[in-house]
Parts: sequence; C-alpha cells; structure tokens
Amino acid sequence: MKFTRVKGVIGFTVLTAVLLSACAPQTVVVTKEVEKQVEVTKVVEVEKVVQVEKVVEATPIPAAIIKVTSTNGPDENSGVQLARHKLLTLGFKEIRPDVEIVANPSPFDAATFPARLAAGTIEDTYLVAFTEPQNMIANGYAADITDLLSKWEGFKSFNPGVLQVVQDANGRVYGLPVNGYAIGLLYNRALFEEAGLDPNKPPLTWDELRETAKTIKDKTGKFGFQLMPATGEGGWLFTAIAYSFGANLIEKKDGKWVATYNDEATVKALTLLKEMLWNDETVKLVQDGVAAATSLTNGEAAMHIKAPDLLFWMHDNLGAKVENYGEGPMPQAGGNATLTGGAAWLFSPKASPEVLQAAVEWSLYRDFDLATYELDLKTKKERGELIGIPSLPLFTGDYQAKRDEILKQYVNVPLENFAPYMNATNITMKPEPPVEAQKLYTELANVLGAIASDKNADPQSLLDESVKMFQAQVLDQIK
Repeated sequence: MKFTRVKGVIGFTVLTAVLLSACAPQTVVVTKEVEKQVEVTKVVEVEKVVQVEKVVEATPIPAAIIKVTSTNGPDENSGVQLARHKLLTLGFKEIRPDVEIVANPSPFDAATFPARLAAGTIEDTYLVAFTEPQNMIANGYAADITDLLSKWEGFKSFNPGVLQVVQDANGRVYGLPVNGYAIGLLYNRALFEEAGLDPNKPPLTWDELRETAKTIKDKTGKFGFQLMPATGEGGWLFTAIAYSFGANLIEKKDGKWVATYNDEATVKALTLLKEMLWNDETVKLVQDGVAAATSLTNGEAAMHIKAPDLLFWMHDNLGAKVENYGEGPMPQAGGNATLTGGAAWLFSPKASPEVLQAAVEWSLYRDFDLATYELDLKTKKERGELIGIPSLPLFTGDYQAKRDEILKQYVNVPLENFAPYMNATNITMKPEPPVEAQKLYTELANVLGAIASDKNADPQSLLDESVKMFQAQVLDQIK
C-alpha cells in the first residue's frame, strides 16, 4: 500500500498521532480514518517522552483510479488542442481526483464499432453524428444515462428538438448533444454588391435564388451558385434542398422503412438544379467541400448551401475575411424546412456504473461548465479565432441565457451579417434521415452526378431507378 505525507488542510482524511510516555523507545501507532474504518498504516520508533495529540486534514488518497476512455481526443500535432485538453483535465481533476481521462484522437467508426463493442475494446464514450443515435439505441449500443443527466442543472433547459435525437420512444436519454447546425445560404456579400444587389437581403425562395444567380452571372461574370455532385457531402446538401421543397426522402410505412425520394417535391428540386446548370449556366460544379469553400472565398461563386460554421474553416485555412460574407435562411419552395444536424456523445453499455457516471460528469464539465465555456471563449479570442458565428441553440431558458450573457463579452464578428439567418424562426428544423443516412447521401450524390454529366438526363427516371435500387439493397436489409 502506498502512502503520502500530509500536505495541508485539503480534503477529509484524518490522521491522529498519539505518542505514549515512556523512558525507553516506544511504539507509536499512526492510524487513518476513512469512512469510519480504522487501519494501521505504519509503525515508528521514538526515543523521547512526548505527549502530543494532533488532528490534521490531508489530501484524500483515492482507493482506486477510475479510468474513462473517449474518442475524439486532441490531435497530437496541434498545440492548441493539446493545451486545451490538458487545461480541462487538470480542472476536472480538482472535482474528481479519482478519475483519469484517456482520450483517443481517433473518431467513431461505425464499421468497426459492433465488433469492438463485443470484444470489449470500445471507448467508454464516443462522439457520433446525429445520424447514428437512433440506430445505436435500438441495437443496444448506447447506455441509458437519463438518471445521471437529469441531476445536472442545465438538463431541463435542453432544446427538446435537439434532445429527441438521443431519446427513445419512451423519452429515456442515451446521449449528450454537444453541437448542432441548421443549413442555410452562405453568400459572398462583395459579389452581391458588385452585381448591384443588396447584401443584407439574400434570396428567400428558390425562384429568387435562381434570379439572383442570373443577375450575378450577367453583372460579374461569376457563378451565382455551386453544386457538389462527386461526394456524399453533395448528397447531404441536396437533402437540405429537397426538404425545402417538401420532400421526406425516407418514411416508415406499416413498420417498414420506405424510400420516397422519387416524389414530386424531390423531382422539382432536382429539375431546378438541372435547369440552373444547363439552361442558365449559373452553377459551378465543385469536387468537394474544400473546393466549394475555396471558390466562395476567391469570389468565383456567390452562393453556397451550407451552415455558417463553414466560415471558421474559411477564416482559418483560406484567410477569408468574415465581414465579406453573410448567411441567409434556406431558400424555400413549399417545404418550409431545412436540414439540421450535429453531434452527440454516447456512452458504452458495457461501462461499469462508476465509469459511466465519471464519463457523463467529464462530458458535462468539458462541454457545458459555464466557467470552462468562458475560459474557452477568452483563449479563442486571444488566439484571434472567430467568436459569435451562429449555430443551432442546444438550450433554451435560463441556462441558455447565461451562456448568451457570457458570449456577448467576446463576440468579434459582425452579427448583423447573420441577421437574416437568425431571424428566420418560422422555418422547421428537420433532422437527417432516420436510417442509413450516409448511404443515402452517397446515392443522392450519384444522382446529382448523372444530372451534371448529361444535360438530357430525366430527373424522374433517375430518381425512380435510384429509389428501386436503394430500397432493395439498403432499406430492405434492415432487420
């Protein structure tokens, strides 16, 4: 058994030393009282007659260290991430000295997760996209944390629309949402001004967007819009567009998941994009998200369907000046909706009760402790990072008000550029498809690719064929 010397009045362990009178060397018994049990910790010899009775409080020595493992740890090549993680773990150690945090920099991997869970090698907590929790809850891949989370002061302030992502049909909670987004229209204000358009009034409908794109092309020679047909990200963005037309893409009918994205709304959305690409010639085709951000930064294209958080990456990696950009709500064509998503921490169903509690407490401290939140904002501002780019509110009520009050002190972006986006409170936040979303995004990207490569392609026929294949090969395989 290991021992440490008394360092001061911290904690609650009590050491009592009673040195007994005698002329010859005496035996002194030093005892430690922990939870009303007394044990002999060491025996020493003394030479003198001393009468002392002293009580000193000492730092508690945890009986055992609780190790909590997680995904998405700091990048070992990022000094900023490493410094933040160290600061957070030191702060948490003051609250839970018995807990050790081991953060694996690797992200969650859906392909290997079931096997790793069965083998007992999965982390205690893992960060997943909003597309994952419902399937994982249904398959028993996430622990129920309702009782632990409900003790937290901010629990009742959770945005119900966000919390439902990690709840089952009975309202039990299996995860902790930590960030969210709502897709809107990110645009280059400078190109709007060059084309004689008001940069404070982005298009609110798809008909307006089409005309805006034509004006920009006519007045500046630059593309008004851009499309990403080569990757799953392009299919994800098309999902947002289809929602704005009123599509659902996948629905549950008679207890079975059914692909419905060959409906009238999706056909209209795909037809519009085809006409803008081939008839209007206002659409720039880009390979991926990096290319899309680059063309928006360089002024090669004026508008892009994306959440405003893309500006973080554009600012940090491309030197984009945030004041040159604005964000409007998702243009609408009858759906009055946009795609929302984000990420949530789930917890291993194989974790012991002690580890599960420590993992939940660590996650709450890292992401939602108000003092930690303010320290994060302060250090980000000192590093010149953007603060104030809007995102989907995770909370409402008093707790969100406290966060907003802290945020006001550190904002360094022109919030007025995002007013059209923030004021569009009437648009429905629609979650990602409930099952096999990533596979659907890849398939929708294939459909976009067919439109982009053949001006004579028929949207209805392409979607009919795609739905038939996706139903048979993907949805019908769900047990």
